[in-house]
Amino acid sequence: MSVSAADLKAEGNILFTQKNFREAETKYTAAIEASDETADSKGLAILYANRAACRLSLKRHMDACADAAKAAKLDPTYAKAHARMAVAQDCLGNYSLSVQNWKCALGALPTSNLTLAEQQQKAQYKEGLEVATARLAKLQNIVIGDANTSGDGGPFIMKNKGCFPWDIAAEVVARLRVQSPVDPSSSAWVVHFAYEEFMKGVRRLGQIKIDQATGTMAGMHGGIVDLSNGVLRDVRVMHIPESEFFTKYNNQVMLEMKGYNGWRDAGPDMVIREALARQRTKGWAAVRPALSITIRSWIMQAVMNSGMRQLHNVAVEFYKNSLHVIRTLRESWILESKDDRGAIFQKTFIFGIQNRYIEALMMSYVDSDASESAGRLEELLKESELLIREIDEELRQPRSQDPVDPGFISSFYVYPRGHAYAMKGFYYNKISVRSGNDCKTFLRKAALEYITAAKCFPEDDETHPWYLYIALGNMLNARSFPLRETLDVMKRIRISALKAKEIWRHSSLSAGGVWDKFKETAKQEEELRCMVLQGRFTMNSCVGGEPV
Repeated sequence: MSVSAADLKAEGNILFTQKNFREAETKYTAAIEASDETADSKGLAILYANRAACRLSLKRHMDACADAAKAAKLDPTYAKAHARMAVAQDCLGNYSLSVQNWKCALGALPTSNLTLAEQQQKAQYKEGLEVATARLAKLQNIVIGDANTSGDGGPFIMKNKGCFPWDIAAEVVARLRVQSPVDPSSSAWVVHFAYEEFMKGVRRLGQIKIDQATGTMAGMHGGIVDLSNGVLRDVRVMHIPESEFFTKYNNQVMLEMKGYNGWRDAGPDMVIREALARQRTKGWAAVRPALSITIRSWIMQAVMNSGMRQLHNVAVEFYKNSLHVIRTLRESWILESKDDRGAIFQKTFIFGIQNRYIEALMMSYVDSDASESAGRLEELLKESELLIREIDEELRQPRSQDPVDPGFISSFYVYPRGHAYAMKGFYYNKISVRSGNDCKTFLRKAALEYITAAKCFPEDDETHPWYLYIALGNMLNARSFPLRETLDVMKRIRISALKAKEIWRHSSLSAGGVWDKFKETAKQEEELRCMVLQGRFTMNSCVGGEPV
């Protein structure tokens, strides 16, 4: 005998009150599948809203938002559906939509003779509306400044063209091209090709035409592919080239989502289910571009949230969901050809997302409170080790004969591997704070991971001396490295900083004063070498303290 939707709902309610949200979600899903939308749309709306509540508790905000939207569509008078959609949108940084949904939630409540529960709902919804309104106002007041005054790593509007990393890289690449043999290791190749892809996308954005009478858009597809390829190659090329960028970008997303029938407002659960069904019924031509625009738009949302808006938790969710969809479908379609599946299922594309994901995890750890920080830190270690392991495994496979440009291997293999080692260094550094007597052991591990990370980047990339500088700080705090090794790292910082400054002297990182830090480290090195000559230290002495 089959279990009724009502029974499944009751079981789900019990599990929800017990905070067993995963099992409750499963019960509500079964109840939804056992329901008849035509016969009981309001009852089905409650089930979707209940599942949305489970997914909110599981911090799966995109899936929760999709469920709440379905509930509100089935029953526009159901206040809880609008409220849960507002909460999900708030967690995704969509404050304007959150404001709209809080207003809808309030509007769905009775205007008089409210019960005690409804009075509590009204107070909660008003508070939610006030918070979302304040966040929206704060976001709208963000001033995007010049790169020379912004050191937060976020995107910026271009003002001083001609002296940014991609400009200098183009000059360096021109020199490298005439060398024989060509040296593929320079960071100039990486930033040059990343910038070329990014700007190719920017140019496509400018080609959209809108019919003012009908609102119909016409333009070239492929802009989101180019933009996402650029930032996955090297996120440092992400910038706002003009004041109309976001308007044009949003129009491009709408154009391509409509043209390819992408999943603009769906969460990963819906995307996976519908992609599998669409491929079976309509074939690869219908599903491949739809998945591409969906995943790539998520990546771009993650980049922009983590960069300009500093909403790192939002970025984490978009990257995590992108990886979840790709990995799940890749496993289902493991026997299908790579041409049928499309570029987003290529290992290099996945490595690019993982590279961005671990950085977002690191930044979200910095922003997290005590209740979440430990879990976020462990997730960072797990994902970093996974990325290193998967890249190493891929590099052991026979190399593809497809032609690639000189920056490709660095962008999708070498640099992500280096970043992953740096994230391990970050992990050990943070663990040292709460490790008691093992503090110095973890600081030593942190230093060694950062040194390994630095080796993955050419000396003319700012990341090379920067990771060495962080390694130096851990070495000095560990007080377990002989001066010989400490001075060697200082020397490498001095040499690589001079090489990196040609390309990266006007980067976002440089705006934080790194070149002054490197200069002071060189002075520190000189002083220590003098002390050795004076007999105050030997090369086996273990010195400590903070780097300048």
